[in-house]
Amino acid sequence: MVDQFIIGFKTQKWWGTLAAIDFFLGGTGAGTFILSMYLGIPSGMLLGWIAVALGAIALLVDLGRPDRFIRAGSQVGRSWISRGVVCTMLFLIFGILRMIPEWLTGLPWGGSTGLGTAIGIVAALGALGVMMYTGFLLSQSPSIPFWNTTLLPLLFALYGFACGAGVLFTLSPILLGSGGSFRTASNLGIALLAASLVFLWVYILTMATSTVATRESVRILMTGELSVFFLIGVTVVGLIVPIILTASVYLAGSETATTSAATVVAGILVLVGGYLFRYSVLKAGVYPPVIDL
Repeated sequence: MVDQFIIGFKTQKWWGTLAAIDFFLGGTGAGTFILSMYLGIPSGMLLGWIAVALGAIALLVDLGRPDRFIRAGSQVGRSWISRGVVCTMLFLIFGILRMIPEWLTGLPWGGSTGLGTAIGIVAALGALGVMMYTGFLLSQSPSIPFWNTTLLPLLFALYGFACGAGVLFTLSPILLGSGGSFRTASNLGIALLAASLVFLWVYILTMATSTVATRESVRILMTGELSVFFLIGVTVVGLIVPIILTASVYLAGSETATTSAATVVAGILVLVGGYLFRYSVLKAGVYPPVIDL
């Protein structure tokens, strides 16, 4: 018998464009909802809710059949997909309940009541779960070492908030008309973008010194077929340029969002980078080399 030595990397094919869209819409929508609730922007909350609902539809399409979506929520004790479905449903239900008093007065769960506060907390927790479950889902994949780290859920949560800020920046002439709201959102946005940039590269550098499979994933992102998406799209376009633009507007002392086209451009770039981040992380996942002696 002749001994065989086979070594090579196999790129994962299971998670593709639809998954990236689902992850992007869910994280971005949840981040938009929480930031808008904090800033008191009902229209932003509604936009966030709609984005999460669209993400759920993308997941439904990705699963292929409606019955798979129903079954996906039945394994909460051992499946992050199930937990994600539950978090999404909790958010959609309690999120709409939290928003209704913004347009209809006299309800027993108005925002200033104890019941209204409790509903808002549950909605926010559901939104946080929507942002983080995708990271937990990927991190529970030992067959793909690049994802198999506790850093990923935190990074996905940060990106959810950063993209939420991106939505507010993009629609700032409509949503952030007052100087106070604009400057508060700018503070939050700059901090979230900077934290995302730092944490992203902590993740990349950690993976670059880990296993042979994680190093191959990093190579794909840094010098391989995804390098333009990652280095230019995610890092420069999606984070560095928006930080520079928003910081410049803030330091210039602009009183209203309507005076700054730079803020709108920054928001659009953040959203482009946010999608490319999810797409790049998914596409860079590779299985460890197979060695057969």
